[in-house]
Amino acid sequence: MFRNLIRATIRWYEQHQPEFWRRMKPSYRAALAILALAVLWIGSGLLTGADSRPTPSDAAANTSDQIPRVGVTTLTAATRSATVTLRGRTQALHSVQVRAEVEGVIKAIHFEKGEMVKAGQVLCEIDRNDRGAKLDQARALVAQMRKQHDVDLELKKEGFRSVTQVAASEAQLEAALAAERTQEIQLANTDIRAPFAGYIDDRYVDVGDYMSVGDKCALLIAPEPFLAVGQVSEENVGEIHPGDPASAVLVSGETVEGKVRFVANKADDATRTFRVEVQLPNPDNKLRDGVSADIHIPVKQLQAQKLSPGILVLDDHGVVGVRAVKNGIVHFLPVHIVTDGPSGMWVSGLPDRVTVITVGQEFVTDGEHVEAVPEKAAGKAGRPS
Repeated sequence: MFRNLIRATIRWYEQHQPEFWRRMKPSYRAALAILALAVLWIGSGLLTGADSRPTPSDAAANTSDQIPRVGVTTLTAATRSATVTLRGRTQALHSVQVRAEVEGVIKAIHFEKGEMVKAGQVLCEIDRNDRGAKLDQARALVAQMRKQHDVDLELKKEGFRSVTQVAASEAQLEAALAAERTQEIQLANTDIRAPFAGYIDDRYVDVGDYMSVGDKCALLIAPEPFLAVGQVSEENVGEIHPGDPASAVLVSGETVEGKVRFVANKADDATRTFRVEVQLPNPDNKLRDGVSADIHIPVKQLQAQKLSPGILVLDDHGVVGVRAVKNGIVHFLPVHIVTDGPSGMWVSGLPDRVTVITVGQEFVTDGEHVEAVPEKAAGKAGRPS
């Protein structure tokens, strides 16, 4: 059927074509046909051009599609304490290595590591050897010198002793008394005693060991008070004073409240920082020497806003800040970090009430026009694709 239609069309064309067209060469006829089709195609565009132009609503829609959408939230300032945070450690206020003051062999140990001891309690006992006999000898000499001095005083009254002879016997008595006190001290020092109450953190000798003068017997640590020790920079040292409230957050998460006890007047030569000591109570003996801690010291009151660290950005100069929106235009605002914690970050330097970009801030730049929508309704913010 299709072939019959084609044959009929060809017969009609041969019967009705003009005489000049029939005499024209086939190549000319092909060129004229192509030209006619081109004119028809161009004409169709001109005829329909008025209808294909975009309407004002379409142009507005296209312009809207080019403005990036960002999620925003409004921050309101509140009064907040600016805090200086130091990285430090705990340290016992009273810690001493108890040492021998006389030499000798250890006769007995009266403690174990970890035990609590009282002030004056014997820790290590050194064999007395002949120290007791030497003390008895010194006491006997004192008794002899005292009698001799008493006799000299009586004879002086009768005129049989001169003043110089009495003074000489008195000097001999004083020398004997001094020798007696020396032997008493030597004997007493065979018992190495705790200088204050605390717990034994280490011991260095055992029964049978020989101790020389200055050898260590035990390490004694007072349980209270404790210190949290850190280093503060040159910029902040002037803001911290003894008596200021402070807190120490231990690695275990425990927070201990205390007060600044000491601020150094001389900087460390290597780090150019100043030592700060915070005194901490330790009634339950839970604190340990050398535990890492973050020391927080409030220094002043200021207006600050709480935000998520995830919305912070850097400008071209590396300054930390946020991107805010005002009248549909993006503005970069630098901030100063006041405190940082698990619940959020407090920053200062912003207006008391400001609208900041929380979604899509990485896709826009300072001075750019944006469409600001509430954070929860922002959806997938950013530049239109």
